[in-house]
Amino acid sequence: MSIIYELLLYDVSNKILFLSNERLIYHLLVIFAFSLAFIGVAEVMYWSYKKDYLRAKAKYLRELIDQKNDLTSINEPFYTCVYEKWNSGEMPLTEANTLCSLKFGQD
Repeated sequence: MSIIYELLLYDVSNKILFLSNERLIYHLLVIFAFSLAFIGVAEVMYWSYKKDYLRAKAKYLRELIDQKNDLTSINEPFYTCVYEKWNSGEMPLTEANTLCSLKFGQD
């Protein structure tokens, strides 16, 4: 009785572990399709967020340059500090903003 049980178990495990060629091809096609869909969605999200980020950064830089060039503003030294540190390549824009905020007491 145990030999029959083991043979049945062996037969079922072979069906589970070893797929037929046709089923294997279908599984691979499904995996490939989902992989392409995942990569496609990820790429679209990446480029749309990057576009929004670059647009916001450009807007901030335009405002920063306008404020820097406004010599009547009381915050002109702060904006000049941020622009000069960023433009010289000394540090990224966010770090320059943080450093100059601490230096001039801006919020």
